[in-house]
Amino acid sequence: MIAGGSWVMAVALAPAQLEGGAEDPFSMFSGWDSGQLLWLAFLVPLAVLVFFVGARRQRAQLGASSIVPRGRDRFVRFGAGRRDAAWRATVERLEQRKPTAIAKAQAGPVRIEAVIQSASGNLGGAPGHECVWRNRAGAGPQTAVAADLLVVSDGTGLCGVEELEGARVTAPTDKVGAHYESVSLRIGDTIEVIGTFEADLTGRHEDPSQLVYGTVGADGRLEIRVLHRPDPPSASPLAEDDLDGQASQASADDSTSDSDSPSPKPEP
Repeated sequence: MIAGGSWVMAVALAPAQLEGGAEDPFSMFSGWDSGQLLWLAFLVPLAVLVFFVGARRQRAQLGASSIVPRGRDRFVRFGAGRRDAAWRATVERLEQRKPTAIAKAQAGPVRIEAVIQSASGNLGGAPGHECVWRNRAGAGPQTAVAADLLVVSDGTGLCGVEELEGARVTAPTDKVGAHYESVSLRIGDTIEVIGTFEADLTGRHEDPSQLVYGTVGADGRLEIRVLHRPDPPSASPLAEDDLDGQASQASADDSTSDSDSPSPKPEP
């Protein structure tokens, strides 16, 4: 009985033969009723649509993320980027006050407005406009790259800025690629610095504005905002005038040498 049933099933599932010996591709559905065929007609396009949408979303996510530099995934001292409620309140309070002059700063939280004068290193750039801190726009401090120390001046004195890699920086964005923007700090930028000042008068100088009065940011809590960025230095107009003058002088010398050359004597 079992063998008979198996034989009947094999005959039912065997592909039907068309005229001329060709197989009917729809013979497998010959035993289905109309309800089953209706479900099949609904599920097949749905499966194709789900696959298409999923593949498109995956390509979009991988394509956008694969071209964005990841930076360095590393440990940051003091848990940089952390802003507790007390520190946020301190920042808001300092923002409502006038900036503190570097020469008059006392130990504790301060807000300084100064110009970046120099750094312990840089990431390249035009002379006098070198980059000293860079990060992806919207990224955390784990991907920032920066100099170890900045020196800023507000006209009354100098101040060092430490732990720059962990700073929260607000700066203009630089368009690097179609899907990549960066933010940076550069030599010559006028910046607002909010952090904990540690007084430490260093050096001797006749001009008090050239003395280093302390550092800020050593505890890892550092807020920096770019207030003004000068245009990158370009070629000096005087240098271009010198080049034009040299070219004119060379042309004049050529004309003089041509006029001073003896003319050929006429043949007898």
